[in-house]
Amino acid sequence: MEPTPKEIDRRSFLKLGAAASALAIGCSSSGEMQAEGDGDIEMRYRPLGNTGLRVSEITFGSAGFDNPALLLAALDAGINTISTGDNIGYGRADELIGDVISRMGSRRDQLVLCAGDVIRPGTTKRQILDSIDGQLRRLRTDRVEVFRTGGVTSPDELLVDSLFDAFEAARQAGKVLHLALAGHSGGMQSCLNTAIDDGRFGAFFTKYDFVSYPDQDQILQRAAERGIGTVVFKVNAGNRQREIRDLEAGGLSFRQATVKWALTHPYVASVCVGITNFDQIREYTAAVGSRPSEAETAMLQRYAQEMYDKYCRFCGTCEGKCPRQVAIADIMRYAMYFKYYGREKRSMELYDALPRRSKASTCDRCPGACDTGCPFGRRVRDELVEAHQLLSFAEA
Repeated sequence: MEPTPKEIDRRSFLKLGAAASALAIGCSSSGEMQAEGDGDIEMRYRPLGNTGLRVSEITFGSAGFDNPALLLAALDAGINTISTGDNIGYGRADELIGDVISRMGSRRDQLVLCAGDVIRPGTTKRQILDSIDGQLRRLRTDRVEVFRTGGVTSPDELLVDSLFDAFEAARQAGKVLHLALAGHSGGMQSCLNTAIDDGRFGAFFTKYDFVSYPDQDQILQRAAERGIGTVVFKVNAGNRQREIRDLEAGGLSFRQATVKWALTHPYVASVCVGITNFDQIREYTAAVGSRPSEAETAMLQRYAQEMYDKYCRFCGTCEGKCPRQVAIADIMRYAMYFKYYGREKRSMELYDALPRRSKASTCDRCPGACDTGCPFGRRVRDELVEAHQLLSFAEA
């Protein structure tokens, strides 16, 4: 992975954004229109690769979801794609989604329901099938359109025979239609490339923003050429609220601008966002069908420049320098959830679930070899010490 240049050329950024927008406009004929929602807002739909599914440009992410009325409002706004999963914090969300689905009747056929689990070498076919059945029970449905394997950090964790055996059994039983890969931490690019070459994956769910991974565009373009559809998430590049508030002083919406930016890329089928209030439904759905203005693009550029050495890309490069094999990328992500997403309980649960050897409990006594491994010059050790204090209630 090549690091992002520290001095980001604004003209190049604008040029790339304009080129991507032109491509998206050229492909807009493939997106259907639906006149639903408030005012003149119209949801658009894109094909999810060669799966035969058409997904709304906004996907409803269920992390932190606790209000069925929000999902009903999102469906009324034309959102037809829902993302959930069988890991920490999603069980209750599944049940609430299931309550809504159970009342939809024939409208259920319009949904693209995406579920999944974290699968590792050693996970058995029976365990995976039990996970799928458990999600179907909670969701109160007989099938999910997409099943993801998530949290993958290396090709060895991806190409697990039991995963493909379980998927094929579930597919033949009509419980799962398509297999997907999800990832946002170290090794993501190699996993995506491996999945493209493998040929058994129909979709990707991947972290994607305007700050990280300059080679990711080429990977996703190659995936599109192979018929793999992509849903992206974490498009807001860290969600640093103080910096965002300063940039929004002119009346702009940072969240809306990041969604617009992502949707200018024709190989992006949908943007998955967490929705916690009704205003966000209007804000996100209003982003479809338009590209970032010059002012919005300048706002994103300023944020990217300010975040250069503050934002962890979860690339995992520094992990190779750690003598204890601490799960640096995962810990940084959990700390981000804690500090900037308002998901303190979930982030602490995720950290608690890490193997003891992977936690940052002894980083305060380490000289910090990880600092030398960060291509962006971040003070990794100090942030790990802070993260451990936040996520475990350890005393400073």
